[in-house]
Amino acid sequence: MIDFVSGTLFTKEPLRVVVNNHGIGIELLVPLSTSKNLPEKGKEVTLLTYLHWRQEDSPLLFGFYTEDEREIFKILVGVNKVGPKMAINIMSAVEPEAFATMILSEDVARLTSLKGVGPKLASRLVIELKEKIAKLGIGSNATISESTEEKNNIPFEADVREALENLGYSPKEISQSIKRTAPVISADASIEEVISQILQSLN
Repeated sequence: MIDFVSGTLFTKEPLRVVVNNHGIGIELLVPLSTSKNLPEKGKEVTLLTYLHWRQEDSPLLFGFYTEDEREIFKILVGVNKVGPKMAINIMSAVEPEAFATMILSEDVARLTSLKGVGPKLASRLVIELKEKIAKLGIGSNATISESTEEKNNIPFEADVREALENLGYSPKEISQSIKRTAPVISADASIEEVISQILQSLN
């Protein structure tokens, strides 16, 4: 794996740079959060990297100014239906610290304001990334304890959220109801029982 690239900044565009490393031009795709921190062309630069390479796609090398940016990118592309280019778009619209805060505080409204992020994807980002981002130690709610996280977990959470959204409830309503009912939902409850209890809380 290519961990970082160092050299002279040969090309600088908002979402693309080329680094001249001993006469070889290395192209990297970057989020705006990285681009705005880079020096002018002709200056020396070091970028942390992530190589995305699938059999059906051409290899793409992504560059990041900080380790936090790279870590958020890595967990974003691990979410279903979030490809590397969408991850870059999300990171270009919001700083890593602000994005982490949105996830930790379950701020679905602000997440859906990001390009390409609808209500269902926003809910999935919260579900799949909250614990991972808490472990990174960034964001205003990064001190959430594991015991608190466990109390807010319910069985089949992703499926339950999707079912309730299909019934017309907003992600915010669902999150609030889950917080209220999670402590009384049994760990071995069926998905039907979980939905029934949450619906009682919503009504």
